[in-house]
Formats: sequence, structure tokens, C-alpha cells
Amino acid sequence: MKINDYITICMLMLFLGCSKNDDDGGTQSETIESYQPVAIEFVREDGSSISSTDCITPDETYAIQVTTTENSKGNTTVSKIEYTINGALYSMSFSQAGTKRNPIALVDGKNIAELSATATTDEIVYVSQGDFELVD
Repeated sequence: MKINDYITICMLMLFLGCSKNDDDGGTQSETIESYQPVAIEFVREDGSSISSTDCITPDETYAIQVTTTENSKGNTTVSKIEYTINGALYSMSFSQAGTKRNPIALVDGKNIAELSATATTDEIVYVSQGDFELVD
């Protein structure tokens, strides 16, 4: 009888130790942000756009501008929008849809901004003039 009890206990442990597979996705709740990014661009600090023919000077201050729209499925009150500038990760928090700017310092050469969620990018080239000499 001891062997039967031992087999019964092993069978119970085997069946009670098994659980439903977690990969079915039915019980996990995903956080859906209320606001989603739609655009990122380099602008002047006052928000005015920079065209491809504009001269970029160190005398002016520049910013990165992120625009969001409302996601009707969102279940958060504040959305954290992540973006990169030249590979460095930054974020902005949005409590309503719209546009926000953060001041930035441009680096010499190509500057690339990218929205992490959508891979939307903007690019601007800044060439520092440095010291120059007037030659007659």
C-alpha cells in the first residue's frame, strides 16, 4: 500500500504543478498610451521652422519639436514619448495632444532626430564657420 500511496502523491504533484501556458496573452494587460507621436523636427527655439536654404548660425538657439495626436484607445493620462538625437535617448511627457519643444545644441555636421515609436526622422546639417581669414 505504501507504493500505491507514493504513486498517488507523485501523480497529484505532477498534475497540480502544471499550469496553463502564459503565452496565450489572454491575461496580460498592455498599457496603451493616450497620445502618439506623429512628427519630429528641428526648429528655432521660438518654434519657427528651418528651411533647407536657411543659414544656421551659432548666434541663434534651436530646439527639437515633437507633435502628438490623441489615441482614442489610450488608457493612460500622461504619455512618455521617446526620441533620439544623434543616437542619444530623450523623452517628453504629454498630458494632452499637441506640440512641445525642448532646446538643443546642434553638433557640427549632420544632426538626426528620430521618434523611437514610429522611426520618423528629421535631419539638419550644421557647419561651424570657425575662424576665417579674408584674403585679398
